[in-house]
Amino acid sequence: MQLRDRNRGASPMIGLTPLIDVVFILLIFFMLASSFLDWKGFEMSVTVTDGQARSSSDVRPVTVNVDANGGLSLNGEAVPISNLAAAILRKHAGASVHLRPINGADLQHLIVVMDALGRGGVTDVDLIE
Repeated sequence: MQLRDRNRGASPMIGLTPLIDVVFILLIFFMLASSFLDWKGFEMSVTVTDGQARSSSDVRPVTVNVDANGGLSLNGEAVPISNLAAAILRKHAGASVHLRPINGADLQHLIVVMDALGRGGVTDVDLIE
């Protein structure tokens, strides 16, 4: 019996048509399942500078330091996140806010602070090094 010789010359053919069909079906599914225009958020102007930006107004900018534990300091004074936006609007109305990560602060902590500032009515926020 020579079973191997019968299929020796022909190599198995793998059709690419089913693979392409599956890829297009997945592409259409993800295009329909995704929504790129329905972002729930708020508008905020955030610019990244090297810390040497100069404000064109007469009001001195406020510096908010965010540390690795999520602790905040407003111009060197510790402040809870719940009172941050109110303190800025009360004491430093019209001033731009410089948000500075210190001691290896996580990006998530910065986003939480930016969210609290935006919801509190502070819109001029710069992210500095």
